[in-house]
Amino acid sequence: MISKTRAGAVIAIGAGLALAVSSCAGGAPSASDSGGEPLIFGAELSYTASGSNSGPAHEAGIRARFEMENAAGGIDGHPLQLVTADDALDPAKAPAGARTLVEDENVLAMTTSGSNTALAVQSYLAEHQVLGFNGGASTALIESQDSTYRLYNPSYGELGGRIAQYAIEQLGYTKIGIAYTPDAIGEPFRDGALQVIQAAGLQAAAVVEFSAGATDASSQAAQLKQSGAQIVLINHVPSVDGLIINAAETIDYHPDYGSTFVATNSSMLSLYGDVLNDRIYFASPFVLPTADEAATYREWLAKVAGDVDYHDSDALNGWTEADAVVAVLKQAVEDAGGAVPTREQVLTAASDIHIADDYRLGLSWSATDYTRVDQARILGMQDGAYYEADPPADNPVSTVLPG
Repeated sequence: MISKTRAGAVIAIGAGLALAVSSCAGGAPSASDSGGEPLIFGAELSYTASGSNSGPAHEAGIRARFEMENAAGGIDGHPLQLVTADDALDPAKAPAGARTLVEDENVLAMTTSGSNTALAVQSYLAEHQVLGFNGGASTALIESQDSTYRLYNPSYGELGGRIAQYAIEQLGYTKIGIAYTPDAIGEPFRDGALQVIQAAGLQAAAVVEFSAGATDASSQAAQLKQSGAQIVLINHVPSVDGLIINAAETIDYHPDYGSTFVATNSSMLSLYGDVLNDRIYFASPFVLPTADEAATYREWLAKVAGDVDYHDSDALNGWTEADAVVAVLKQAVEDAGGAVPTREQVLTAASDIHIADDYRLGLSWSATDYTRVDQARILGMQDGAYYEADPPADNPVSTVLPG
């Protein structure tokens, strides 16, 4: 087997998140004083879900990027304003939050915390012509012809392919297992991984399904162990990945794991930093937050939310999302002649956006392609920290939508 190596900077992860959440928070005073009418963006995030409270860090990343823009005068004099709602990562709660943001707060665009909650409001956003962003990367969000969602990260299928490629080509594994949830998060990841495994002339050692809402995954862990899988590929938040990990540890089964950026937060480190020391890898589009390229992000996050750790991937995810939002709104305001644009104008602007930045490996949207983030790096986890295990490379799977 090819030996595992560490490359790049090691990230030390802090423990706590303590951002005070407001349902309606304004932009920086410097921009508001300009007198321009605000550009309102809504964030329906997870603040109260058990084991999946990414909301405070994600919000902090968005707010930091908005505040940087506002300090420079906003967008043509218009301050960016963020309003939030809590969906607790529960699809049943998402519609009410979306209605509040769209109908009461009059947002021009909005984001949702997870792919499953995003799907719960997909038709509603399309009906109201509201541009949708999502903290995840499910292709199910953009398959519908009338969908108003755009992906600012590689799709789960692309990331599944990238981590499978790393397992085969860099780790030297030939027995690869897949554990997936039967939803918009697990199924695309499974399909992308299988495409790469089969292209390499291999067959998956085992492909097992489990529920994100289960309390035990013992039978699935037993199947994976019996298959002899050297690495198990799985894509979800840490608490859900943990169903498989905990069950495997209980039966003395200790494979490596492959996942995505969705799991690279402080929760993963606190739960499994010792258990999975140098045994788990993540396909991620993001630069390491300690890198020189992320200096501006660290600076503004500290100004806006000093108690949110800049190492937390949810904060960096929010920052890169907000970067895309700013690009779209700049174009929409220009198209509106300097006025606050309509939602339809915002949607139109999102059909021709190209960003080359230091945080994400580029982003490009056209009228027919809303998935153009085509590279990912591989992160590892060791001694309570993330590190870059493999530099950015093209994803071996491309997201191709029907029509």
